[in-house]
Amino acid sequence: MKRKDLFREGFKSVFQFTFTKAEEISEAIKEVWEEETGPNPKQKQISKETKAQKKPKPTSVRKRKTKMFQTLSLPPGASSDFFSLCTGCNECIFACPYAVLFPVTATDSDKSFPHFDPNAKACHLCTDWPCITSCPEEALIPYKVSETTPKFGKAKLIKDFCINEKTGESTCNACFVTCPIEKTVKFKGNLPVFSQTNCTGCGLCVETCPSFPKAIQIKLIQK
Repeated sequence: MKRKDLFREGFKSVFQFTFTKAEEISEAIKEVWEEETGPNPKQKQISKETKAQKKPKPTSVRKRKTKMFQTLSLPPGASSDFFSLCTGCNECIFACPYAVLFPVTATDSDKSFPHFDPNAKACHLCTDWPCITSCPEEALIPYKVSETTPKFGKAKLIKDFCINEKTGESTCNACFVTCPIEKTVKFKGNLPVFSQTNCTGCGLCVETCPSFPKAIQIKLIQK
């Protein structure tokens, strides 16, 4: 045998041994890994017994209006069948000149409905109601002459945050000046009082309140 062939056969034997041992080591590691990470028969049996002992939870009925929706208000003129009639076309959102409305996706479907948060951005009670007139499905109904204003909620004073409470004087009257409805904001001493019958809950008083945190909060009417 030539010297060159001798080296070739020698290297071949070495490599063959190495590959064989590598496969054996790999299989051994794989077996150990499966034993460590695989399901333990005893644990599997215990988990089955535990599941059998647990009583099935009663089926909960999902309400149409979730907690998320209860913190927001529907657009002006929303009909009683709003969620059935609204197609989520967003025409009212585009029509609002103050960009108050925004779409909120329902938790039980892929459909979105227009809402607004009077504690974040106020409805300006437009005289021509562009949001209502833009609705093609009559999900938003025009107000009658005797019902010129909607009812979103009621304003409530948070006394500790009011500037007048802190100064002890009539320092601020922003809510009185801003309110678009007459005889809604009155003052008792130096603190504002909001009429529960006249207040629409539009949120303009909240928007203009200069204190932080806001001294006024709109409590929405739950429908």
